[in-house]
Amino acid sequence: MAERRVSSGKRRLAMFMVSTALVSAMTGTARAQAQDAAPKPAETTPTRPAASATAISIPPQALDAALRAFTRQTGWQVGYVTALVAGRSSSAVSGESDPLAALKTLISGSGLDIRITGARTVSLIAANPADAAGIDAGGTTVLEEITVTSSGGGVKLGTESAGDTGTTVMDATQIGIRSDGSGDANSFLRGLPNVQYQNDTNDDAGVESQAILNTKPQELSISGGRTYENNFILNGIGINTVTGTEEPYDQGNQGELSDANNRYDADRIYGLHSQTLFVPTEFVESATVIDSNASARYGSFQGGVVEYKLKSPATDRLRATASVEYESDALVEYNLATKDGLNPNNVKEPEFYKKKKAISVSGPITDNIAVIGQYSVTDAWTNKAKDYIYGDEYVESESKNEFYRLQANAETDFGAFKLEGLHTDYAQDFESASYRDLEIDTATQSYAGKLEHSYDFEDFSLGGIALSNVSLTSKLTASKSDALNLGGDDTVRNWQSTYFRSISGVPTNVFTSTMLDDWCRVDPTSTTTTSCREGGMGSERGQGQERYTWSQDVAGDVWNGTFRAGYEFGFTEAHRWRAKDYVNYTYRVAASYTSNPNLWQNGNGVKTFTCNTTEECYTEQFAATKGVWKAYNIKAQMMQANSYLELDQTFGWLNIRPGMRLDYDDYQGNLNIAPRLVATVTPIEDFSISAGYNRYYDAANLAYAIRDQQPRTINYSRAPSATGVVGDFTTTPTQTYYSLDASDLETPYTDEFTAAINFVDPLTEGDWRLRYMHRSSRDQYASSTPTSTSYVLTNNAEGSYDSFTAEYAKQLPTAAWNPADNSVLSASITWADNNVSADSYFVDEDDLEDRISYKGMSYTKAGFNAITGNMDIPLRAQVGLSGSFFEERLNLGVSANYNFAYDGVAETGDTEDIDGIQHDIWDDKAFAAVLTVDLSGSYKVADVDEHGLTLNFKVANVFNEMGNATTKSGQPWVIGRTLWVGASAEF
Repeated sequence: MAERRVSSGKRRLAMFMVSTALVSAMTGTARAQAQDAAPKPAETTPTRPAASATAISIPPQALDAALRAFTRQTGWQVGYVTALVAGRSSSAVSGESDPLAALKTLISGSGLDIRITGARTVSLIAANPADAAGIDAGGTTVLEEITVTSSGGGVKLGTESAGDTGTTVMDATQIGIRSDGSGDANSFLRGLPNVQYQNDTNDDAGVESQAILNTKPQELSISGGRTYENNFILNGIGINTVTGTEEPYDQGNQGELSDANNRYDADRIYGLHSQTLFVPTEFVESATVIDSNASARYGSFQGGVVEYKLKSPATDRLRATASVEYESDALVEYNLATKDGLNPNNVKEPEFYKKKKAISVSGPITDNIAVIGQYSVTDAWTNKAKDYIYGDEYVESESKNEFYRLQANAETDFGAFKLEGLHTDYAQDFESASYRDLEIDTATQSYAGKLEHSYDFEDFSLGGIALSNVSLTSKLTASKSDALNLGGDDTVRNWQSTYFRSISGVPTNVFTSTMLDDWCRVDPTSTTTTSCREGGMGSERGQGQERYTWSQDVAGDVWNGTFRAGYEFGFTEAHRWRAKDYVNYTYRVAASYTSNPNLWQNGNGVKTFTCNTTEECYTEQFAATKGVWKAYNIKAQMMQANSYLELDQTFGWLNIRPGMRLDYDDYQGNLNIAPRLVATVTPIEDFSISAGYNRYYDAANLAYAIRDQQPRTINYSRAPSATGVVGDFTTTPTQTYYSLDASDLETPYTDEFTAAINFVDPLTEGDWRLRYMHRSSRDQYASSTPTSTSYVLTNNAEGSYDSFTAEYAKQLPTAAWNPADNSVLSASITWADNNVSADSYFVDEDDLEDRISYKGMSYTKAGFNAITGNMDIPLRAQVGLSGSFFEERLNLGVSANYNFAYDGVAETGDTEDIDGIQHDIWDDKAFAAVLTVDLSGSYKVADVDEHGLTLNFKVANVFNEMGNATTKSGQPWVIGRTLWVGASAEF
């Protein structure tokens, strides 16, 4: 096996131990100084720097309603236990006042106190602990789920930081409404501004078995970034693939496994995905999506950030939920989408089913320790017919997507501890219809764990600077992920079943095999030579990564706002391998030889072979060529370090959030400095204007490192003698390797300029956000290919992205026109233009083979993309409306996405020759407007003592919209309207 080690990063593991010891010592010293120097705070509300006065007008009313008015008028967030404010009334607040002072007045006489949790976030607690509803008979304090109020309800435009104008936060209800019913949490992102996922130019969009079985998360582009340039975070753990999801090896440009293709490439790994863990919708508590103005604590992306927070352990009692959902071909509407509306091959609509099951168990095990265990599984099944020559059998294929989670939280005198483990086990069958028994099953097996500690310091001074509400979070993570291709055999045999020759201008069958009769039959309608194939393309090959990180983050209040700082050390080992040699034999028959030697002799010559070898030779036919793909195991290692510092300060009507991020890795050896700055002016109440400049550096990528020196195919050949005698393979070709060079490169980066206006309109009292974003991408990866087997990574690509967005969110009041107990309306409209010269780090900017002809001009694929844009939908709108009725027994939600009509370009399917080079012809095309509407609902049919049974449904694409994509005759069907049905129970 070939082995290659790119870096000696393991020798630097001592950095972890040294840094940990230093930080622990510093932390201990700071804590001791704080305890010695700082007076112990009184058992009342902690102090904070005074904020600027704000005009507030809230009459006396129910405390819950008053708190919602307070958040709307001040922009603060107030957390509280629902039962704690029930039945309590507020005092009146009127005039200009500091928000904190106004809140104290508002709750005066209610028996509640304030606990400050951030610059503009507070929690309400009982002034007398004995009055807290959560004190049980045993004296254990029990906290219910904290509710955070905002005028947008479950959709929040921004956060407590005025600089977060590119951030959207959604709760579990809104995520469920916007998802497609498949269980994939990523599907809710489809309706968000600056998220692209559609391809209107696809002319082969027909549904087939692999698309049906695929239950992995949807791949998405955010703010013009490639699908592998986002930063996905799950409960504080990065779940991003750093080993590359694109492949340079692509025989015949066939792409991923599909029923429409029968050419498979043994050099590539199928089923690669940009995420290592696949997040199920059922377990998500909230999601934070950042498409611009990202805080300095986020790095390693050029697209966007998606941070999922899973549900926390229950602390009051043992709780359990279970759910099941179902979809099948009987619950979907198929549409024929060929360009001419015909189905010449009489292809049947695919049969399939999908089943989702999820269970969650959570509760306290001691007074201060709570745990949660969760498991979900999505099973999918479908079938397809084998090619005629292999009989009349149907091949059944399945996929299984399993997710496991176990977490324990402990509240101690030394802070809060979290120990968590996550696991994804994904498997998807693929059996070729064009082979007797070839299987390439794809699998993803990922593990991740973390140990996290959070500690809240008492207020103290450091160098004369007063610090309050300071918290330190320390985190150790470990993860391992492998993408596997599994098959049953390491040898493929391409047999000759029939052989046709042209005799007097007529195709004539001059050979029919007899040794294949038991499994390969002759197609009586065929007039061409037929091959029958059997075997497998390798029992195992794969690609994976192991990653370990240690990080610490400190945050608190200082001066006129907050500060945040942190660092992280990381070690990554990537590997790519083929477990055993793979061999591919191609056979020939005597009738195929008409010269050198001429065995055929117009049918009067040699008909059979004499085997003077033991390797793949039979009297009827023999292996004339042999390709050998050698086993290999390539490894690469990388050490990374990053740090950041950020302030968020308010000076009257001005808020500024300056930040700086430093990133370094020893693979490319670049020190990347990424400045971040957002300034916000608030001239009047409920109206602010923000502007920002930010730089984002791409994540370190080991894609080239683990593909460098991968062995190329060794090709052997032999020929029979003039009398039909076959000997051994005698050629001895030299082993050669693919060369992928990624040294001495700059790290790709994107500069971003933003402008935003946030306001509350006086008519509806809803939140509005108007935004403009411009991104310029520089030093982007592309490839030059000096030979057919060498790839040299370059910084020659570039790109740009521009967008205008208008967004609205409002929690609607209950009224005569709105009978809902609780309803939320959100809407957005986005115009975007994306131009990227190279859409992959394996695209050659000067490629002379993969060319496009448009308006008589010749373009490389990369150059054409740069001129015409990324073909995404230029103008899109989204509306979401949800509500609960009958004391929240009935919940309904509807989301609609509208793509406005636009003029673009599309491939015509024709080719032409320009200067001796074949070109694919593209031409102008008008794309029609498309409206898709999804409807979801649930009804609680039983509810007894916090135990209940709920029926659920989800209708995706209610109006059975087909869109602009078309299909070909081999796979002519597209899925339109889809219905999921299910039930869930609470215990």
